[in-house]
Parts: sequence; structure tokens; C-alpha cells
Amino acid sequence: MSADEYADLLESFATVAEQAESLAAVVQEIAALGGGTGDHEGAYRRLQIRAREILRLSPQCEPSHQIVVTPADEYATVWLCRTCGQVEAPQSCLGVCIRRNGDFVRSSDYVELVARFEAQIFKAHQFRSLLLQLAWVAPREGQWERACQAFREKAVELLRSAQPSPGSMEDNRGDPVKLCAERPRAGA
Repeated sequence: MSADEYADLLESFATVAEQAESLAAVVQEIAALGGGTGDHEGAYRRLQIRAREILRLSPQCEPSHQIVVTPADEYATVWLCRTCGQVEAPQSCLGVCIRRNGDFVRSSDYVELVARFEAQIFKAHQFRSLLLQLAWVAPREGQWERACQAFREKAVELLRSAQPSPGSMEDNRGDPVKLCAERPRAGA
């Protein structure tokens, strides 16, 4: 994968992660909605205004470009030239560099970032959905406490599901890139 494509995706990931973080801050406030106060209506309305502000400032989380992931069965064994750093395929480098160098990223790193990016977008969409509901829905008279409790439960559930599971951020790089002086092993 080209380093430029990876950099674009990394920038989009950072933007979505920032948006998800700002949405999560309000979801955390929702998780504490009405807790300990008798004024459920006032707390609800204050948080409604806050949710509307955040939604106005935070645009919809969408990729800025199409994400293309090559299926694993289309991968090829390649070599990395020690002299120029160029990726060589279908055979090892001859030691004569005739092309311009390009910056590349391992496909496994790209696939890992795509998965993290998609998970971040999903999380941001879930948070945004809850904020939209809070921002534009008002309970009937006398139902403020019940509405606060329902929103509080949903927010707690979302925050729990948004926590990364242990080991989910493992380094998943696969086999190292072979240097051109090395021959691939059988079956590699």
C-alpha cells in the first residue's frame, strides 16, 4: 500500500477519533443524567442544549475517500531491496535501481488501520445517534425521571461497548518483509 494512501487514512482516523471523543464526553454526561438531583427536567433540558451544540459543531463522521482493502488471497511475496528500499516482485532485486523510490506501508498495517477506522466510525455513529435522540426528543409531562433513567442506561451501555477489549490493539503485522538477499522459504 502506498504511504500516501496510509497517511490519508491515518488523518481521517484522527479526525473521526477526535469527533468520537467529543461525542463521548456528552455521552458520559448522559450516563450521569439526573443522578442525585431532584430536578430531572432541568438536567435533561441543560444536557439537551449541550447535545445540540456538540452536534452542530461535529459534522457527520464519514470517510473522505473510498477505502480499498485487497483480499488476502491476492497478496504476493515481495522483497525489499537493501540498496534502494524498493519493493521487488516477482523475483528478488538484481541490484540495478532504475525506478524512483516510493514509500510503502505493509498491507497488514493498512488493514489494521482500516479495521480501527471502521470501529471508530461505528462508535461515533452510535454516540451521535444517542445525542440526536436526546437533542430532539422531549418526554411527556411527568416522565422526566423515567426518560433520564432510560437515557442513562443507554449511555452506560454504549460506553461499556465502546471500551476496547483487552488484547484488541495487538500488533498484527504478520510475516516480516524479506530483504532481497534472502530467498523465500517453501510455502511462504
